[in-house]
Amino acid sequence: MGQIAINPMPTVSAPSDGAPAAVDRTMNRAVSAAVSKLNDAGYAGEGREVTFSIDHSTKKMVIKVVDTNTNEVITQWPPEYLLELAADTKR
Repeated sequence: MGQIAINPMPTVSAPSDGAPAAVDRTMNRAVSAAVSKLNDAGYAGEGREVTFSIDHSTKKMVIKVVDTNTNEVITQWPPEYLLELAADTKR
């Protein structure tokens, strides 16, 4: 498999009005574009794709490698147990 170029994520600073949502949207777009490049290049392997989502309880980005035939999660970053720990500490 050949190499694939993924551009680094842009450095984003919070707007002066304190609106972190703009920073989050910019970061989400950058990650989503990188995930699309990985999938277009077949980086995850045949029958697999990389997905990007936001965990509802922690609001953290989650990247998964999923089997496209069974929808089984093969691997995930951050792992589920870390998301659960983070959610528990917010309560």
